[in-house]
Order: sequence, then C-alpha cells, then structure tokens
Amino acid sequence: MYIMNNRKKRVLLAATGLLCAVSIASAQTFVYAAPSTKDLEKKTSDLKDDLHSMNSDLASLSKKLDKTSGKIEKMSEQVEKAKLDLAAAKLNEEAQFKSMKERIKFMYEGGSVSLFEILLTSENMADFLNKAEYVSNISDYDRNMLDKFQTAREEVAKKESGLKKQQADLASMQSSLNEQKSNLSDKISNTSSKLSDYNAQLKKAKAAEEAMRTARNNDVSGNTGKQSSGNGGGTSNSGKKFNANTSDVALLAGILECEAGATYEGMLAVGTVIMNRVESSRFPNTISGVVYQSGQFAPTWNGALNRVLGRGPSSSAYSAAKAVLGGARHNKVRNCYFFWAAFTGHAGINVGGNVFW
Repeated sequence: MYIMNNRKKRVLLAATGLLCAVSIASAQTFVYAAPSTKDLEKKTSDLKDDLHSMNSDLASLSKKLDKTSGKIEKMSEQVEKAKLDLAAAKLNEEAQFKSMKERIKFMYEGGSVSLFEILLTSENMADFLNKAEYVSNISDYDRNMLDKFQTAREEVAKKESGLKKQQADLASMQSSLNEQKSNLSDKISNTSSKLSDYNAQLKKAKAAEEAMRTARNNDVSGNTGKQSSGNGGGTSNSGKKFNANTSDVALLAGILECEAGATYEGMLAVGTVIMNRVESSRFPNTISGVVYQSGQFAPTWNGALNRVLGRGPSSSAYSAAKAVLGGARHNKVRNCYFFWAAFTGHAGINVGGNVFW
C-alpha cells in the first residue's frame, strides 16, 4: 500500500512537471508572437510624422479661415454702406423730384400755360422767345437731373448686388474651410488616439522584452519587473434707442456731416440736439420731420445736404448717426435744443465749432 502510494505520487509529480513545461513553452510562444519593439517604434514614428503634417495643415486652414472671416466682415461693412448710400441717393432723388413738382405747380397753378398766353404777356418777340426757351430749359433740366439720379441709384444697387455676391462666395468658402477643418480635426483626433495606443503597446513590449532578458539570464531575485514612473467731455448711452430705417440713418448722417464737418464729437453733439427734438413735444417726432422742419437747418435749403446725399455721407458720419440712433449722447449738450456756428458769437456750450444752448 505504501509502495503504491509512492508510485502515485511520482506519477502525479511527473504530470505536474509536464504541465508546467507546456505552460512555460506556451507562454514563451505567446510573447514572441507579439509585435516587436522595432515594429512598434516604426509605427509610432510614422504616426508622429502624420500627426505633425496634419497639424501643419490645420494651422494653414485656420489662417485661411481667419483671413476669410476678416474679408467677410469687411465685405459686410461695404454692403451696409452701399445700402445706406442707396438710401441717400433715393432721398436726393426724392428731394429733386419734390423741387420739380413745386416749380411745375408754380408755373401751372393758375391754369395751363400755353405759348399763346406767353405771347400775350410778352413785350416783344425777343421776350416771347426767351420765355419759351426758359420753359423748355426747365423741362430739360428736370429730365436730365432725374435721369442722373436714377443712374446713380442703379449704379449703387449694382454695386450692392455685386458685394452681396462676393459676400456669399466668401461665406461658401468659409463653410468649405470649416468642413475641411472639422474633417482634419477628426482625423487628427483619430491619429492621436492610435498613437497613444501604439505608445502604450510599445511601453508594454519594452517591458516584456526586459522581462525576457531577465528570465534568460536566470536573474530572478523576487523582483516582479514592475516599475513605478513618477513622472472727459464724455459720451454716454443715456438716450433712447430709435427704431430707424436706412433712410433715417442716411439722412441723419448727411445732416451731421453738413452741420459738424468731420469731427466725431461735433457730429455727436449735433445728433444729440436732433434726437432731443425728436423726443420733445415741441418738435416733429421723426428724423425727417426735424431735419426738414422749415427754417431750422440751412443745409436743407442751400443745397449742401443734397450734395452730401448725392455722393453718400462719410463713413464717420454713418458711424456717428448709428451711435446716436442707438442711444449715444454728448453729455455737454444733453439738454440743448438749438445750436449756431461758433463764429456767430452766440453764447453757449462750444463743441466741434458750434455753440449749443
């Protein structure tokens, strides 16, 4: 019985040894089947090069996007100015048409004027010819001026249309660049993820190779092979915002340029007075009503306003008009309703060459 038990033990020990040998051989086979550190290093190096190239492409795309965005912003400003210039041209045409109607009304108010009536009121033939020629010239002048203003409007409208097309093209380009940037960013993210994965594999492969070298040298001393790695006059927005259309902006910009010249502070002061009037029950409650109120603003009757509206007010005048309509006010003239040119000697608050009271 004792002998049999010894035999069983020897068989069991032999079987256990065989199983261990098979296990060790299997483990060694698995390790050597894994990618080598050389292969992994090459792969990570290639991925780093790809990532560097893609990051360069992304930087280039970002610059193009910034440049395109700047162009779109500038083009939007030009489109806005073209719209305002078109509104100014329309105002000028309407003013000219109104003047023409007043002349026609004056000429024909008492009944229709005929060459026979002109003849009866003429002192002589020369007088008659001069009067007839005057009527003809007035008609030709009005027709030519209206043709001129209509042509100006068409040119501004054409310019606006062209700017809008360029703006649309730039927006399309921006959309395309954004799509390219998004796709490239996704590719960079995917490549970075792959690189991280291969770096982790490389780290494990190097650790496994180190463990194999230790095993081959039989240098097993209880070390698991694991390592820890430590690695002044003042402007204020005190006014009410005014719900203005393009005609209001163009008209206000025109009168500001006429009355205050090129100084922004002066235009803001004049604009403050105009808005004070709009908000007062003593004056009309619209921009055009205040500007064209009889006997108030000289540029409306001396032709200066029509000239400015004809060519389009300056960009600074448009900016000042928009600021005033948005609620900006000049603090010094916040409660003023009138102003004269400073050279008149009138007492008041001097701002931008005008005195206000």
